[in-house]
Amino acid sequence: MDREDETALAEPAIERLLDLAVYAPVGLFVTLRDDLPKQVRQRRQALENRVQLARFIGQLVVQQGRKEIAKRLDEAARERATAGAGRVLDAGSIDLSEAIETSPSDAPGAVPAAAASSIDPSTLPIAEYQSLAAVHVVQRLATLGPDELEQVRCFEEAHRARRTILAKIAQLQDEA
Repeated sequence: MDREDETALAEPAIERLLDLAVYAPVGLFVTLRDDLPKQVRQRRQALENRVQLARFIGQLVVQQGRKEIAKRLDEAARERATAGAGRVLDAGSIDLSEAIETSPSDAPGAVPAAAASSIDPSTLPIAEYQSLAAVHVVQRLATLGPDELEQVRCFEEAHRARRTILAKIAQLQDEA
């Protein structure tokens, strides 16, 4: 090879090295500077959409779960009421807690536990009772009469058995 050939080969190598060392990083920087904010916005929006969809699906699952639990609790209460109505109780065959659960209370206007599970929540003296937190129910109990308190007590015992509500009802019934 002569000198001209060596110079011809060296020039493309120098140009390639210059492209890789200088122009490529500059081009990459300019491209990133222009496209990066747009890419970040797109990725952020996609993530927000996924989070919003996950929340929505989660809320649906929780609502469906609540309905299913309520349905199963109602079925179990009906089964307990049906099983308890057809048998003769003798002291040796059941434990005391079951006898107390299936026997009516001596309080005036009391509803038997088996019948309490069949109380329609819409007939309770507190509107939208099942959707209220215990603190909101307790606030409204003082405005109820004795029969209404007993109805709420029976319903609460048969369903959620929240101690704060039952204790407040017991306090109000003792005062009356």
